[in-house]
Amino acid sequence: SSLRLAARLQREEEAAVRAAAAAGLGAARGELPAWVSFPDVERAEWLNKVLAQAWPFFGQYMEKLLVENVAPAIRASNSHLQTFTFTKVDMGEKPLRVLGVRTHPGAHKQQILLDLNISYVGDVQIDVEVKKFFCKAGVKGMQLHGMLRIILEPLLGDVPIVGALTMFFIRRPTLDINWTGMTNLLDIPGLSSMSDTMIMDTISSYLVLPNRLLVPLVPDLPEAAQLRCPLPRGVVRVHLRAARALRSKDRFMGGLVRGKSDPYAVLRVGTQLVTSRVIDDNLDPVWDEVYEFIVHEVPGQEMEVELFDKDPDQDDLLGRMKLDLGEVLKAGVLEEWFPLQEGGQGRLHLRLEWLSLLSDASKLQQVLERNRTIVAKPDPPSAAILVVYLDRAEELPMKKPGKEPNPVVQVSVQDVTRESKVVYNTSAPVWEDAFRFFLHDPANQDVDIQVKDDPRQSSLGSLSLPLSRLLEAPGLALAQPFQLQRSGPASRLHMKLVLRVLYFDGPESSGPPPTPPGQLDPP
Repeated sequence: SSLRLAARLQREEEAAVRAAAAAGLGAARGELPAWVSFPDVERAEWLNKVLAQAWPFFGQYMEKLLVENVAPAIRASNSHLQTFTFTKVDMGEKPLRVLGVRTHPGAHKQQILLDLNISYVGDVQIDVEVKKFFCKAGVKGMQLHGMLRIILEPLLGDVPIVGALTMFFIRRPTLDINWTGMTNLLDIPGLSSMSDTMIMDTISSYLVLPNRLLVPLVPDLPEAAQLRCPLPRGVVRVHLRAARALRSKDRFMGGLVRGKSDPYAVLRVGTQLVTSRVIDDNLDPVWDEVYEFIVHEVPGQEMEVELFDKDPDQDDLLGRMKLDLGEVLKAGVLEEWFPLQEGGQGRLHLRLEWLSLLSDASKLQQVLERNRTIVAKPDPPSAAILVVYLDRAEELPMKKPGKEPNPVVQVSVQDVTRESKVVYNTSAPVWEDAFRFFLHDPANQDVDIQVKDDPRQSSLGSLSLPLSRLLEAPGLALAQPFQLQRSGPASRLHMKLVLRVLYFDGPESSGPPPTPPGQLDPP
């Protein structure tokens, strides 16, 4: 009976809290906590109490991290920043809060997913100094709001049961930093082209997929490299067809005469962003363009489409829509007129196809034949993706005796080049980086790799590999130390290359898309 009483009291407390929240109490920010709106999101007050007590110790860790790891990297990154130091690191007294937690099973049994709706309104204070330029700057206060995904993987049959934590934001979080002395910092040579907005965009993109923070909980975890850069879940091919009955933003004669907008679309998945061409003077634009996006996490990862009116001064937002890409995975193909939200009117016609990743080449010919039937612009449709896992190099040559190089790697497939971070003052750099490429005809394409000494860009070695070798390899993968050409006698690059064929398994036609409501029909 005591258990029944406790359960009843808990239900009554929950009901009272929900009623209070629904009545507007605690909704000062204009929105209810996620656990009020979504029944599968749970409150985590116990976790907030743990965070509050642990916050001073987290502050000690952050101070050590910034002083011992981040500051030396900043000093080495730019000759003008050699006197850079952190003079104060205080994480403040206001801890990060978790507004709700949602748990779901992962892609397999060795994985658990936690989605934490986090909110941080902090009184953090971080001061920096660059003595050479008598420059002092810093951060005094910060806000961060977003959905943080934590993956518990792999699950082990021994303590601590969980082998590692992987953390990232599925979508760009809202970040607001109160800078102090920023103009002083941006006056330093080499930083003058930056702005506080650019710096915040860079920080935000580092927090978002495909970037991940891996925290191993056991030593020498064999899956660490795979967890740090896992293979994508799939690819979404987006046919940007048309829009209809968009709002006119252009006005003439002091606003008396309505003109027509010049619309274009911006499509975003995580850090991947593409922009369509502008259709002049048209409220019913037709684009017929095709774009492809790598999808790292489903459910949860979204595609966002924003429509803008091109304007000489500032482009006006015509509306936006969002779609969880898990819906495309579930359906195989989605083709609809999607309504535009956030003050927009009209609809957007999209066809979205889910492309699975195949680890053998048996269906490659079938994929290539289907792709020949797709009229795609601005680029032809892809038949495969290539993932290059760049681990490390050994015994790179020294251009000057006793002067260690600053190695950086450029990986290219046709006209697309990706660049690694720079590792300073070493002939045995460790990058632990991953690069992804779309391939239109893998049997006839090469991957070219250049190792260079930054900032002079003189060559430390190179490597060219025909991708036909990958098509013949078991599991379409090669993992080995590759001997560098035009380099030292023992200069080798340790990396893994993985190719996956993109296979569409949905219906070729999902039928004609529903026509927008009558009021949206063109005259």
